Amino acid sequence: MDMASGLMSALYMISTSLLYPVILLLLGLIGWSMMLLGSFISEYSTRNRDIKKIKKGCIVAKKYINIGEFSKAVETLKNCGSNYFIANFINELTESIKETTFLIESEKLLHDYEIKIAKELEKTRLVARIGPMLGLMGTLIPMGPALIGLASGNIQQLANNLVIAFSTTVLGLMVGGIGYGISLIKKRWYIQDLSDMEYIVDMLKFKGDESEKTVYNFG
Repeated sequence: MDMASGLMSALYMISTSLLYPVILLLLGLIGWSMMLLGSFISEYSTRNRDIKKIKKGCIVAKKYINIGEFSKAVETLKNCGSNYFIANFINELTESIKETTFLIESEKLLHDYEIKIAKELEKTRLVARIGPMLGLMGTLIPMGPALIGLASGNIQQLANNLVIAFSTTVLGLMVGGIGYGISLIKKRWYIQDLSDMEYIVDMLKFKGDESEKTVYNFG
């Protein structure tokens, strides 16, 4: 009986000692989610996809490449960048435009950008998954002291712990919702960006060249 009481006391002490770290982590996650939301709004305001402009630029650039006017081809391509990832991709792509291994380099660059984009999406996915977890922990941990307060007739202790429990639940769900929403929209954006990158590479290939199409899967 004493051993059982000791084990329960140890579990209670360990769980209650996690309350403040969980609250601090949740507050930090709220700050991070606000930063991600601000970054998302900023990116949304600057996104301007123009596939016709990209197509026209690639056709003109390909003509310059065929006649050896690489500098003009590079300048034309750089004017096609419609957003952050596309512009950076074109800048890196044009560095190897004169090389005989251009096709290989372009395929490697496509895979590198797939990894970069997956890494970018991991930030919001992390918020979407960890936020509700911390909210649930912040809900369950104070329930022990709240029940003790109820059993002993300490209404103030009960009320204080219930306030903490419900507050962390709401904040955790809010953070998770922000992360999930941003992740969902960004995933669609970046799949489209990767499709445009592959389109640019295919347009620059010489007639008769074929390559395997890449299937992008971010889960």
